[in-house]
Amino acid sequence: MLRLSWPGRVLALFGAAGAATLAGLAGTIAPAASALPVPPVPLHESHQNSTASGFSTKSCAQIPGEAPVTGRDGFVFVLPGNDADFVELTLQFKTTTGATVTVKIPDPNDSNPDGITTNGTSKAWVLVPIGWTLLNGSAVVSGETDADFFNLTHTCPGTPGTPSSSPPASPSSAPPSQSASPSESPSGSVSPEGTPTTPGTTPPPSQPGSVGGLPLTGVAVQGIALGGAALIVAGALLLLLRRGRSRVEFTSE
Repeated sequence: MLRLSWPGRVLALFGAAGAATLAGLAGTIAPAASALPVPPVPLHESHQNSTASGFSTKSCAQIPGEAPVTGRDGFVFVLPGNDADFVELTLQFKTTTGATVTVKIPDPNDSNPDGITTNGTSKAWVLVPIGWTLLNGSAVVSGETDADFFNLTHTCPGTPGTPSSSPPASPSSAPPSQSASPSESPSGSVSPEGTPTTPGTTPPPSQPGSVGGLPLTGVAVQGIALGGAALIVAGALLLLLRRGRSRVEFTSE
């Protein structure tokens, strides 16, 4: 039987604790890297500064009721590729008085009816007062995507009048429309400048530690590594200090 003196036992305990710490560290590095959030996807550059009446493709598909809405213009967006879903869209509009307004989808607390749907690909819609101009936008999506941008797929110009105080019925109650076949990946380059709140300007950068409004996640691996290394070094120092008096005794049992 191998019997260790007390310095040997302490060294063995330190070594085992350090090895266990470093082994646990190796298992946390990969999950920490995979937990990083996906960067926001910008609105296609060619779809910026669009009005509902002036946009080339018009349809009321995905708009509740599948018909023009009194006092409101409808905008419908699509994420190409069908490899992720919309989570939240942040859009900048210019009102008829020239003010810049930020509209989020979904947002149950504002006066603009909106929603996110899936009809083959992930789509989002919003109804804003007639005459507003879509300046720019960005989208948070559910995961990694090959899409370099999302598109304004079509618009549904409203009819003159005062907007209703209550939102229209949910589009889930109406059958999908087959009338619209908008392009989901028009040609053109993507602006790398982000999502300005007014034409020609750039919005404030995201707060440190976040991307697209989502907190960064991960494991503080540096502290764990230092702790494991400290345990091993402490054990080695103890061995050196007590080496003259430590011994290994062999007995037969």
